Amino acid sequence: MLKLGFIGLGNMGEGMAHNLVRAGFPLTVRDLRPEPIARLEAAGAVSAGSNFDVGRASDIVCIAVFTEEQVRQTCLPQDDDAGLIAGLSKGGIIAIHSTVSSSLSRELTQDAAARGIQILDAAMTGGGEVAAREGKLTFFVGGDAAAFERCTPAFKAMTQNLFHVGSLGAGAAAKIMSNFLAISNTIIVREALRLARGFGIPEETLLDIVNSGGVGSSWVSNNWQRIRDQEANYTTGKAGMVAMASKDLYLAQALAQETHTPMPVLSFLVEKALPDLSANSLTS
Repeated sequence: MLKLGFIGLGNMGEGMAHNLVRAGFPLTVRDLRPEPIARLEAAGAVSAGSNFDVGRASDIVCIAVFTEEQVRQTCLPQDDDAGLIAGLSKGGIIAIHSTVSSSLSRELTQDAAARGIQILDAAMTGGGEVAAREGKLTFFVGGDAAAFERCTPAFKAMTQNLFHVGSLGAGAAAKIMSNFLAISNTIIVREALRLARGFGIPEETLLDIVNSGGVGSSWVSNNWQRIRDQEANYTTGKAGMVAMASKDLYLAQALAQETHTPMPVLSFLVEKALPDLSANSLTS
């Protein structure tokens, strides 16, 4: 059976890692916080003291940290940690689940390929930490088809929908597009509800009207209270949700620039909507 590693046990990663343990995979985990490590150890996982050690114990390693710099620090030498790439043996695979630029996996490939290691960008969506715990995520995967097939048993333990999108970088690009649609739609629903309040129409009434009629409705309008609850209980608070939305729009803007794609609505949202989100919140 494949020996798996998992680095980054945050809102999403902890639930994903638990599903791998439940599926029977030998799992080595790493996080900077002791609490999720203890919960995974209690479930049957083994912890490692460095990214290098996770690689040395694994055939495939999943990464679910937050920023691009954290992904780099995980894969490459950092202080006294030789890094994940150095720890993996020839034939090893790194699956990057973090929402990062489509160019990052290509950037890391030079170091990985020198050791016979492959990288997949395995971006995820599908309903946040609840979906992560329940194994109901959707993965968009970019990279070598044979590497994707090798990872498929592990990916299926964490997902209900699994797509091989294309070459390396395509999975991250698909996630960025998906997030652009989600965040822009959230901003539109937010503004419609503001207008309703200004006219004296209760939010609940407008949502009932929109969702009952169908025209103008969306996943966001149908799940507005769920989004609000997520924001209220988010690990890093409402500011954390805004930071995540801002990151998604900036990644979309970078992708548009990379591909020379005109996106005037995106430009407007970055320039006009993000400052208002930062001053208030994602849902108010």
